Amino acid sequence: MTANTDGLVIKNGRVLLDNGRLEVRDVLVAGGIIRDVGVGLNATSQIDAAGSYVLPGLIDLHTHGIGFVRNEAGNLAEYAALEAARGTTTFYPTFFNPPARMAEQMERHRRESDELRKCPNVGGFRLEGPYLARTGAGSVESLASITPENTQLMLKAGGGHIKIWDVSPELPGAAELIRQLTGASIVCSICHTQATVEQARAAVDAGARLVTHMFDTFVLPEMTDPGVYPAGLTDYLLTEDAVTCEIIADGTHVHPILVEEAFRCKTPERIAFVTDSNMGAGLPPGEYTLPSTFGHVVVRGSNDGVRLRDRGMLLAGSALTPIDAFRNAIELFHKDVATASRVCSTTQARLLGLNKGEIAVGKDADLIILDTQFQVLRTIVAGKTIYQK
Repeated sequence: MTANTDGLVIKNGRVLLDNGRLEVRDVLVAGGIIRDVGVGLNATSQIDAAGSYVLPGLIDLHTHGIGFVRNEAGNLAEYAALEAARGTTTFYPTFFNPPARMAEQMERHRRESDELRKCPNVGGFRLEGPYLARTGAGSVESLASITPENTQLMLKAGGGHIKIWDVSPELPGAAELIRQLTGASIVCSICHTQATVEQARAAVDAGARLVTHMFDTFVLPEMTDPGVYPAGLTDYLLTEDAVTCEIIADGTHVHPILVEEAFRCKTPERIAFVTDSNMGAGLPPGEYTLPSTFGHVVVRGSNDGVRLRDRGMLLAGSALTPIDAFRNAIELFHKDVATASRVCSTTQARLLGLNKGEIAVGKDADLIILDTQFQVLRTIVAGKTIYQK
């Protein structure tokens, strides 16, 4: 047994080790870093996790809101607290608006959160637009041409906090923009596109390394010769080793057969489960009146999406939270705990170059403790509890 040391030790949990095995271990944390993983470890502060899972914290690359909070108009601290309660140790608030509006929103969040320091589980900003060829669920008013002026406006407003930027490869200037943003350590994602395989390959050659909500807002290729199966953009992206593919992991946005196809083509190392959540996510089943243009909605469960009651139950967005996506990896898509953790944490961390996503000495102490039903008991960021049930 080790002598008591300053810091925190999580004792007796079923710890997911970096070799993919679950074993009963102690995890010693000090200075925000994992200092040791073993048995008989002690520290001045202790958490008894006997019978519970101790896993890397969940990372959501793509989320617009949760509960009654929407990124564009809501309070970032409230947003972060709701995410923490769902096991999220890092997330990227995602904007879908015209350039000037996005700039205003980023500046407000930076000001209110003291440059994100008040929200330790916010990893930075994501721009899902305005450089898109197709709107998806958004409005055409949110789209804009690629120009140096628009780009500089948003980069300045982001204050160095923009970490992911979505771009449709077929837009004029897309490859040059991707090259510029990649050089500034911003991950570029292929998004909302009808690009040809050649245009997508040019984006990848320029540095694009992510695909936004794979299968959603992609156009099926047309059959040009009777009886000949046409190869399209999704086929290329599934076989392109340079890119990681996001999947909205509710079984509604992407059919489980397509999810399994992605697993077999990409392997878990190139799949990132995301929520693409908006207002309504995480709410119990029921009918709600949400702010903004959502109006009256129905939530029948986390896997059915948020539905517009007055518009024929039209699917308006995802109702997932990160812990729902993690559970779905196991219960809906039939993966083991190690694979679920990889596609909900490790893959994202490696894509963004984060020192997170694994329980190993020297990694950031971003951890979650779950009960046997995979419900969140505690969320820890840099060794400090930010949520406790």
